[in-house]
Formats: sequence, C-alpha cells, structure tokens
Amino acid sequence: MIENPRRVAIGVLADPGLPATLVDHLNETLDDDLRAAFGESVHWTVDTVHDPFEAMYPDYTQLRAKAREHVRDTVWDVVICVTDQPMRDESGVFVASLDAAARVAVISLPALGGFRPRHRLRATLVAIIAHLAAPSAGTAELRRRLPEPASHVLDAEPDSSNLNIIDPRRSAVSRLLAGMVRVNQPWRLLAGLSTALAGALTGIAFGLLYSSIWTLSTALGPIRLAGLIVVAVTALTVWIIAGHRLWERRDGRDVQVRLRNVSTVVTVTVGALAFFLTMFAISLGAVALVIPPDYLATTLGRAVDVTDYVVIAAMASVLGTLAGAVGSGLEDDTTVREATYGYREQERHRRVQQQADDGTGPTHPYRRN
Repeated sequence: MIENPRRVAIGVLADPGLPATLVDHLNETLDDDLRAAFGESVHWTVDTVHDPFEAMYPDYTQLRAKAREHVRDTVWDVVICVTDQPMRDESGVFVASLDAAARVAVISLPALGGFRPRHRLRATLVAIIAHLAAPSAGTAELRRRLPEPASHVLDAEPDSSNLNIIDPRRSAVSRLLAGMVRVNQPWRLLAGLSTALAGALTGIAFGLLYSSIWTLSTALGPIRLAGLIVVAVTALTVWIIAGHRLWERRDGRDVQVRLRNVSTVVTVTVGALAFFLTMFAISLGAVALVIPPDYLATTLGRAVDVTDYVVIAAMASVLGTLAGAVGSGLEDDTTVREATYGYREQERHRRVQQQADDGTGPTHPYRRN
C-alpha cells in the first residue's frame, strides 16, 4: 500500500444522448480500470458532466479548442470530451484528437463504430487518460492500449503537443457511418410515431377482417410479397424524411453534410424497418387469435399451415405500414427530428445564441472559485 499516491482528477464531458449514457455507465468502473493500468501509485477521481458542444465543426481543431474552452479553470488535471460529432478529413477518420500540453482530448464516439461502442469507448478512454497523465510513456504504450491498434495511425502535428488518432482505412468511413446511426438511436423513432401507430393498427385491422385480403396474400408468392414489404418500408422512410424536412439542403459538396444525410437515411430506414417488424409481430398474434384454421381452410379452398398465417400477417403489416406512413406526417416534428444530426446541430446553435444573448457561457460545478 503506497502511503502518498499521486492524485489525478479526471473530468469526462459528454454530449447529451448516447455519449452521456455510455459515459455514465463507464463512470462506475473507470477508476477501477485506471487502477488496473497504473497500480496503486495513482489515486484517481473521475467526474462526469453532460455538456454539449454548441456547434458542428468539420474542422477537428475547432473541437479541440472548444474542449479547452469548456475546461478552463477547472479542478481537473486531465479532461476528456466525448462527442457524437464525426471528425474526418482527407487523411481518414479521426478517432480522437489530443493536446498533451493542455491535457485535453476529444473522442469522436461515431468513429468507434456501431458494434460494442461501450467496450471500445472504455478502452479508448483508458488509453488516452494513461497517455495524458503520463506522457513520458510514449506513443507506443498509447497504441498498445487502443482497441484495434494496428489500424490506427498516430499523427503528431509539427511544432506542437497535439496528437491525432486516425483510422485511414477505407472501411473506416463505413464504420463511422454505422457509429453515426448508432448514436442517432433509430429505435427512438418508434416512440415518436404514436399517430403513425394508430393509422397502422387501422390498416392491420382491414387486412385481418377481409377474406379477400387473405386470398390475395396467399396468391402473391414470396417475390411479390417481399417487393410489397420493400415498397411499404421505403414509403414510410421517404414520408418521414420529406414530411419532417430531415434532408439537409446545404452545400452538397460539404462532406459533413453528405455524411449526415446518409446517416439520416439509414437511421430512418432502420426505424421504419423496426416499425414494420413491430406491426408484423402484432399482426401475427392477431391472425392466430382471430382466424380459426378451419375457417381459413374453407375460405382458401385447401388445407392451411403456419406459412399461410405468416403470409397473411405480412400482408396486413404492409397495409398497416402504408397507413402508418400517412399518419407519420401528423407527428410532432421534435419527436422525430431529434434522432438526426441536423436537428441536434440546430439545437446547439440555438443554445450558443441564447448564451450570447444572456452573456453567459458553459458552466458546471467543477470550476475553481
């Protein structure tokens, strides 16, 4: 037991949403991870704050400067900012950007991908904190601690203490896009589509109660039925994007805008697919409950099996999803748009404008008096 361990205070600032959720979960074990990395020679304290970056900057140096502004005159020795904003330029996707002199780093959560983001964020946090707290260990130790170290390039900026962790692979853009969709949390769209759900249930009821729909469903064949499912999901996706003005119309040459638009399309498509699957589960349960096998066999003029029930439920789900697409246009914009980057950017601009009007800036309880 070391009598006088060195004390290091860590501040972790996270954008609201998934970054804040993951950081809150990691806060319970981060000090244990750091003790495992450093032993008992350092006493760690970890504080977490939900504090958004006020604007979307394609230039990662702006993000790093914003991080320094956020933590000026705080009690922390090392500060890590976890943002949901993507950082990318011609050299690749930026996983993180560090300022060793200021002991500040910005981690881009989307760059960690859509699979196991908590695990990847945990490893990245420990690696970067270890480097900033003990820079004498060098970049080799930083690389060793990073998840998938072989794919990362450590780019030191000339004549400065700045260091960038970059993933230069072509697949990094796909991983970044998957991370952006994961940050958007497309399943939240289901909670925001209550009006669409009401319309969808009406469509499902129509599909279940009319025997002509049963006959048509079983006569379509798998290819036509699959095509109808694609049409229904696509219609719901397009209706949500167009009806709620989710497509950003700014300079189409802007890489960040294009990336956000693609993430919006994928996010809404995943949400629409989840909506359809929910309708299918409801339809399948209703079909099994409402339509007796003998009556269905009499209507179809042949013996029936489970496949017929599945096909009828799928057709009813198609009708329900199309009806839900119409209902989605009546939803409150906020409940749908908050799952996209463009909306969050607008909210941040409003926040910084309000702070400018009020003469206030970012505050939190860890500033020195």
